[in-house]
Amino acid sequence: MKLRRSPTLEIGEKIKAAKSQNKILWSLSTPNLPSYNDILKTDPSWCRLTPASGMPELIEYTKTALFNNWDQSKHNVIISAGAKAALFAILKTITVSGDNVLLPSPTWPSYFDICTIADCNPIEMPTSFANEFEIKLDEIERLYAQNKFKVIIFSNPNNPSGIIYNSIFLGGLIQLAEKFGFYIIVDQSFSKVIFDETQWTASQCRNSEKLFIVDSFSKNFLLQGARVSATLVPQAHTENYTNIHQTLLSSAPAPAQIMALHAVKNKLAMPSLSKQKEATRKFMSEQEWGFVEQSGSFYYFPKTDNFTVLEEKAARREVLLLGGAIFGNNYQDHFRLCFARPLSELEIIFNKLDEALNGK
Repeated sequence: MKLRRSPTLEIGEKIKAAKSQNKILWSLSTPNLPSYNDILKTDPSWCRLTPASGMPELIEYTKTALFNNWDQSKHNVIISAGAKAALFAILKTITVSGDNVLLPSPTWPSYFDICTIADCNPIEMPTSFANEFEIKLDEIERLYAQNKFKVIIFSNPNNPSGIIYNSIFLGGLIQLAEKFGFYIIVDQSFSKVIFDETQWTASQCRNSEKLFIVDSFSKNFLLQGARVSATLVPQAHTENYTNIHQTLLSSAPAPAQIMALHAVKNKLAMPSLSKQKEATRKFMSEQEWGFVEQSGSFYYFPKTDNFTVLEEKAARREVLLLGGAIFGNNYQDHFRLCFARPLSELEIIFNKLDEALNGK
């Protein structure tokens, strides 16, 4: 089996390598988030294994901190060693070798790779920029008849577009899942990075035994390096899911869970990115890039006249971009624009691009 390197992590490696040579590279496609700056004193509990399903106290806090918008009466919260491990464990719980997995795009590239290592076949379902990346239920039904996929995976808010799916879509999708027997995995790893609270509140529907919900402490509580997440697992699958995750990792690392517990207890949160978002929106409009207004996450997915030309000009000004083709086959002239960094850095990058594109 041969997998590609993570395109997002590769940008970070390039920036680090440049720094070692006293050079500066800038990324407009990956975040530069604040550091976790609370002081935590270690004690012997940091070196002990926790229960396979996670620390009981963290599980209790997680029920309200991450999953308060879901009915949990027929699901259990399981703590995992990051969202990627959770997604893999879910797929191994509910699929067999060769099962098809539907991925509406644009989508997080790692979904394709996780499907591959889980021995599943990822099937892309492109959506249209002209229709604001809407996922159509009748298209899902058509693709099910054609491919008999076992699972559909998507992020909400979406990475990279930042759109939030409403209750009409989610409710209709659950009806289709229960009718045809496929499963739904919703990755809501940006559930605390919301700009349109009304839209997020409306992104609710009834729960279902066909539904898994994955959430993460990484982006929501500035714990990217801790690698700790939580999954809302249907009760019928809880034991098998836990056993699969336990076989790989025993449990999520105790220090990571302790950090997550500290974060939710003290209500640590992502600093406001409203100014960064508005500066980004203004810059995209000035460049006459097409974009769909985002409601959550810290990404836009703008459309340019010619991304290859943009990428080349940006590189001459030491700015790295992540092309849209990584997120799906129909997005060659899009790129992921990440505004999660200090406003001062964002302004430097925008000035560099403006000089490159317009000679200013």
